[in-house]
Amino acid sequence: MKKIIICDDHPIVREGLKQLITGFGNYEILDDVESGEALMKRLKKGTPHIVILDVSLPGSSGLEVLKSLKAVYENISVLILSMYPEDQFALRMIKAGASGYLHKDSKPEILKEALDRISTGEEYISQSLTKILLGAVHGKKTTKANHELLSDREFEVFLALGEGLSLSDIGCKLNLSVKTISTYKSRIYDKMNMENTSEIVRYIMLNELGAQKDILERV
Repeated sequence: MKKIIICDDHPIVREGLKQLITGFGNYEILDDVESGEALMKRLKKGTPHIVILDVSLPGSSGLEVLKSLKAVYENISVLILSMYPEDQFALRMIKAGASGYLHKDSKPEILKEALDRISTGEEYISQSLTKILLGAVHGKKTTKANHELLSDREFEVFLALGEGLSLSDIGCKLNLSVKTISTYKSRIYDKMNMENTSEIVRYIMLNELGAQKDILERV
């Protein structure tokens, strides 16, 4: 039996995943936690074969948690399960050590396929993500989109600004000071050639980067 720990801040999602994965057979849900901090603490008590990790978490983001996890537990496979599109976060996650990336709208049989492949030490790369990876390798994109110029942390702040969060809220979410978030905000404006959060929101919507469809209503 392959052991799994689920890390997602929504109890309903965790419970649904537990029931679904248990029904697949060959998998045991070792535990489920609501944050990256809780996950790292739980791993000290015993490690699973696979961690299912959400991108958006309270405190440290999924990307930050992934990097911390792989730095200590290199042999744990991580499947990212997120509401964000593949072309937004998948490349960053794969580069950081994730074994696969799935959108939360994926069908149960796709989740099973991903887990079955990852449980054998392979990676799960969807057809759409394969195209993105091949494009990056062969340099098919001659110019980068503006948001691809942002660092991982800047990108996280960029998305949080697009969600309408205040600097203090973003600081709490990412465990950073307001001053630091303000510095990131200035860098984002410079790199993106923007002047306010309304422009960020519109950019996110036009490029289909956001996880929520009603984001424009927040500004």
